[in-house]
Amino acid sequence: MNNTKSNFGKWGWSMIVYCAISYYISAALSTDTLNFYPAVFSALRGWGDGAADTMNTMAGLGGWIGIVAAVIFSVLAIKVGSRWMSVVGNIVTGIFCFIFALTQSFTVFCAMIILMVVVSGGVQVSTVPNNLMNVWFPKKKGLALGWASMGLPLCTATIILIMNAFVAKRGPEGIVTFYIIFGVVNILFGIVSIFWCKNTPEEVGCMPDNEAVDPAEARRQKEADERAAAALTTRAVLTDKNTWLIGFGLGFMWMTTLGLVSNFVPRLSMSGVDPNLAIKMLTLAAIAGIVGSYIWGLIDQKFTTRVASMIYGVWYLIALLIMIFMNGSMPMVLLAALFVGVGIGGIGNLIPSMIGTCFGRFGFLQANKIVTPINTVVRCSAFIVIGAVGAANLHVAYWIFFVLNLVGIGMMFFIKPKQH
Repeated sequence: MNNTKSNFGKWGWSMIVYCAISYYISAALSTDTLNFYPAVFSALRGWGDGAADTMNTMAGLGGWIGIVAAVIFSVLAIKVGSRWMSVVGNIVTGIFCFIFALTQSFTVFCAMIILMVVVSGGVQVSTVPNNLMNVWFPKKKGLALGWASMGLPLCTATIILIMNAFVAKRGPEGIVTFYIIFGVVNILFGIVSIFWCKNTPEEVGCMPDNEAVDPAEARRQKEADERAAAALTTRAVLTDKNTWLIGFGLGFMWMTTLGLVSNFVPRLSMSGVDPNLAIKMLTLAAIAGIVGSYIWGLIDQKFTTRVASMIYGVWYLIALLIMIFMNGSMPMVLLAALFVGVGIGGIGNLIPSMIGTCFGRFGFLQANKIVTPINTVVRCSAFIVIGAVGAANLHVAYWIFFVLNLVGIGMMFFIKPKQH
């Protein structure tokens, strides 16, 4: 039985907290705040009703550009290390926040949306924290990711409340103050990263997974892991079936997650739930996602990432059925919040954990630059599915997700992690 104790050590816990902050910042810059700032900035700047739709489109465009950016960021991280990627990424996004808050130009504003999504999604999620968790905790990465990725649903549960507090106190101008402060936080986090972020546990005299092992043996293992990663060429990753099984299999599950969360409030409203109650249920779902992050990490650690991924797929099959047959009754609404919410905290853990499981401690970045673009294409296809069937026919989209989720579960059976 795998060790499921969260005995990561002082430095290990420090890196987990560091990564949780990184996840929180990324969610705030790329997705969660889209529920709030488009309407406020449109009213403040007088940009008109259609501006909010354009802002959402720009965020989507940033996600697609991020496919290419993910490859570039991974290559840079291999050359300069996760620490300096985090330093530069956070300082740059801080500057973007200042421009975003202060510009009067709608064109510049939209450009900042794209750039924030690209950099935050590429550096502050896919590259830095995911890689750090795999390097620091090669045997316990699932559990470590379970703790660290709590930053994602924590942001969902709190960021709109924080923004609303600024606007409630200062009016529409409060949104400007919020982003200026958030920009300062980003820059300070980038500067602190110079001293806080450590590429490997060996840099501070620690062992991977906080294990008590012979230093000489640990050094030999690290050198062996580095040699294995050096031999992992782009061609080797592309020709490995695990690359495509992770890319599409977990990609289908991520598509389901995105499809459920992005239309959670509209679906509840369609079933007769008061819109204000539906929004509260989304907050409840996000809180459930914080707990879910740990639960999925624990299942990963105890039963392997492959088994955890299959259980995750089945969990969302149930969530889809609940949403399909939603009748607006309070028990169904609470079940929907529970099943969708707990699932929110899972996919962010399972994908990086599976990549590390299949490609090794130092092979993560080499594989990630290929797997992440595949995942992103599949994930973003959720919006294509929903757009094709129409917002009024969400149950049809859910049945499509149901079938694809089944395919994803089946693909997990064929993943064969290698011994590293």
